[in-house]
Amino acid sequence: MTERPLVLATNDDGIEAPGLWHLAEAVLEFADVIVVAPAFNQSGMSAAFTLRQDLEAERAHSRIDGVDAWQVNGTPTDAVVHGIRHFAPRHIDMVVSGVNPGPNVGREILHSGTVMSAMQGYLRGLPSVAASSASFDDHHLKDAAIVAGRVANRLLGSGQLQFLNVNAPDLSVEQFTGLRVVAMADLAISRVVDLTDAAGGTRRKLEFLPGIDVPAGTDAAAIMDGAVAVTPLHNDLTFHEQLADAASVIGDPDALLNGAID
Repeated sequence: MTERPLVLATNDDGIEAPGLWHLAEAVLEFADVIVVAPAFNQSGMSAAFTLRQDLEAERAHSRIDGVDAWQVNGTPTDAVVHGIRHFAPRHIDMVVSGVNPGPNVGREILHSGTVMSAMQGYLRGLPSVAASSASFDDHHLKDAAIVAGRVANRLLGSGQLQFLNVNAPDLSVEQFTGLRVVAMADLAISRVVDLTDAAGGTRRKLEFLPGIDVPAGTDAAAIMDGAVAVTPLHNDLTFHEQLADAASVIGDPDALLNGAID
């Protein structure tokens, strides 16, 4: 009997977040799952990891029979790395992250713990999927998990090393207008709002930017049209087209290093 693949499921919203368990349940359709997630909400942590303090981990209550769960008192990146190194009973075949309440499209990708925790799998040679829903609440998290699970299944079956960012619209599966493989938009569709109480304390929340003009053919445009957006990502932030321009700005490197002034 062929052993089923093993998938590590994580998120940035913490071990109790319902989107995590919806995603794990969807992945169970085609693979075994181990859940390793932050012990508490770590939204907006991007790819941060813990240094100069002890990293603690312990078993967590699993909402799914037969699925082991662990919580880590660190960032989403800590959870993935710790899970791969210490908790996986055998080789991990894929990393999935989410489902995040709130889209991770456009520039939001850069500070997303959901996206960057999945990136940790990709950096270690594992196909990886990040999953988010366009709603900032728990509406349609299960719908987003269903389609993300199907994308993950296709990716794993392809044998390709890819990192796919999946964003579902705030709709049920039956209402999706399609699925588009698109580029990320070079803009932000949400903003951080500071809410100050009478005592002077400040709490932050995300909200959609009003009246934003979103370019066609992008992840943001897809979810606004009711379609699922799938975007292949990678870790190379080099602006290759500007390498020559940057070299022209530097000019003579020897003169620069010797402190010469033009």
